[in-house]
Amino acid sequence: MNELTNNPSDNTLVQIARLYYEENKSQQEIADEIDVSRSLVALYLKRARDRGIVSFQIRNPQDDNEYLERHLSERTNIPRVTIVPTASNSALTRRSVASAVARHLENSLQDGEVLGLGFGRTMHELPSLIAPRRTNNISVVPLMGESASSFSLSYSQINQVVLQVSQAFAGTPHFLLAPLLVETPELRQMLLSDSSVRPVVELWSKLDHIYIGIGTVPAIEDEVVYVGEENLNRCAALGAVGDTCTRYFDASGNYIKTDLHDRTIGITFDQLRQVKNVNVLTSGAGKADALSAFIKTGMVSHLFVDEELARVMLNKLT
Repeated sequence: MNELTNNPSDNTLVQIARLYYEENKSQQEIADEIDVSRSLVALYLKRARDRGIVSFQIRNPQDDNEYLERHLSERTNIPRVTIVPTASNSALTRRSVASAVARHLENSLQDGEVLGLGFGRTMHELPSLIAPRRTNNISVVPLMGESASSFSLSYSQINQVVLQVSQAFAGTPHFLLAPLLVETPELRQMLLSDSSVRPVVELWSKLDHIYIGIGTVPAIEDEVVYVGEENLNRCAALGAVGDTCTRYFDASGNYIKTDLHDRTIGITFDQLRQVKNVNVLTSGAGKADALSAFIKTGMVSHLFVDEELARVMLNKLT
């Protein structure tokens, strides 16, 4: 090695740094090898760091989404968890969650399967993010009727989402041409027996995969109340903290049966329990209580959330 000085060349610093960091030699071993003092070796290692020849990155595994996914899966007993970064605003975050769902759907849907879809703002983003591929004999079905609110808010037009997703997979869409909520149980029964509605409802017992969101009680900012504020308040008075597919549940994940039960045209809680692959997609810290409650049902097989919500969930479980 060239003569060592207090102003060594970069090449000299690289050689000493490699001996120390790559070959795991001690400072004394390096000093003996190049016939200098150990203190000079220590000085050169510091110079290597100062000049940027050697740099360090401290990585906290808890800052890694893969760590968060594994930890949240273990704490909730959910087989699979996918976490996406929280974006600068809620709309972008929902789109990121929807993108992760699209990738999963592309890889999991098999020929001959029946896919059920809920509705919501994240679900509205899904069709445009799916990379089209041809499948054989795929059926796509809505899990509830159209809400009156849906005709002014595009993200809740569930039949439109069903159509677009089915087109992405060259599948068959099945439209539920009925309202979500009707005036009387008798009217509900009449509609369920209708020849245009009954075939769709019958598919709810044949579902292979469903993708659903989580609503909150009370509703958080900008969240649409599909059943109306008055009905939502009655559910809240009975202990509801959230819903999926307008089926309301309490903090323990127990279904709350109200008068809405017999007036709602949608998949039931018992039918949800029979589905093998229940994929839940939601985002935002405000969903934590409702999501925590729904997880207690034991239905969730794959959870898609953003990092902010995941961290709030883990804090609640600590």
